[in-house]
Parts: sequence; C-alpha cells; structure tokens
Amino acid sequence: RKGNLEEYGKQWYQRRVRATVEQIITRLTTSIVENEPHLNSQRRRRDRDRVSESTSSQLIMQEQDAAYQESLLRDQERARQKEEEERQVRMVQEAIEQQEREKQNKIDARVALRKKLKDTLAPQSDKDTLSLLFRLPNGSRVSRKFSPLATVKDVYDFALTCDESPNFFTLVSNFPKRVLPVDGEAHMKTCEELGIQNSTTLFVQEILSDDEESSESEAEM
Repeated sequence: RKGNLEEYGKQWYQRRVRATVEQIITRLTTSIVENEPHLNSQRRRRDRDRVSESTSSQLIMQEQDAAYQESLLRDQERARQKEEEERQVRMVQEAIEQQEREKQNKIDARVALRKKLKDTLAPQSDKDTLSLLFRLPNGSRVSRKFSPLATVKDVYDFALTCDESPNFFTLVSNFPKRVLPVDGEAHMKTCEELGIQNSTTLFVQEILSDDEESSESEAEM
C-alpha cells in the first residue's frame, strides 16, 4: 500500500508539472500572438529608421563629396589663372627683352656704319659746288660741299659722320620747309633733281620713335 501511494504521488507531480509547462507555453504563445502586430510595427519602424539613417548618411556623404569637388574645381581654376597670369607676364617680359635686343642691335649697327662712313669719307673736290650747312641738335654747325649729283643718301651719310649727330635722324630744310626722303626711290635721287639749292641749311632732327628708327635705319643701311 505504501508503494502505491508513492507511485501515485509521482504520477500526480508529473501531471502537475506537465500542466504547468503547457500553461506557460500557452501563455507565451498567446502573448506572442497578441503582441505580434505591435512587434511587427516595431520591426517596421526599426527598418524605417535604419533606412532613414542610411539615406541620411548617403546624403551627407554626397554633400561632402560635392563640396570637395567644388573646392577642388576652385583650386584648379585658381591654379590655372595663376599659371596663365605668369605665362602672360613671361610673354610681356620676353617681348620687352626682344625689343631691347633689337633696339640695341640697331644702335650697334648705326655705330658701326658711322665708323665705316668716317673711315671712307672722301675729301671735297673742285666739283663739289653745292654748299650745305648742317644744324645739329646741340646747336653746333657743320658745313660741307657736295656735288650737285650727290644723292640724298650721300647727304644723310655725311650727316651721320658728324660727332654730335644722333644715331637716328631726319634732315629738314626750312626754305622750302620739307623733310628730305629717308627711303624709297627719292632717297637715291640727286640733290639737283630734288632742287636742293646752294647754301641750304639742313636741320638734323633726332628720331625717337621705334617705328621711325626702323624705317630710317633700313633706308640708310
């Protein structure tokens, strides 16, 4: 009889335990079912938050990238402008240096021509009956007799041999008022052909313009 009681007690405890476990499972299942909509809502909200955070991060990254690209373009444009300005400055400097070299070359050529003309200046002869007076820029005067058949170039060449004569100049007569030609066919005409009279005064006027210097020097050389 005692053994039967113990066996009965075990069976009762086991049934009790099974009932309790089943109740717990039932309650859990019921709770899950009842809270499923809320849980799903929470999941969807969490997913939306994740998407929103991801989208915000992407937008921030895109804005940062756009700002970087804009800054890079500005830097590149500033560098390009600086390089262009430096290139323009170099071009101007090179042009100035080239002009200075050309100007100095012209001066050197005139100095060499002056020396050559002095060394080869022919003495006056009895045929030289045309007396001309040269008024130099410093106020000094030099007279010289030429043949009526001497060309205008010959007159210019002599004027260049005068020590006080500038490197580049024109010859101007007062009566009549005119500039003796420094280039072209007229430059090679004779004094007689141009009607230059005896005792004519020629004013030696310095040329300062680069263009005029170029024209006159090319005609004389």
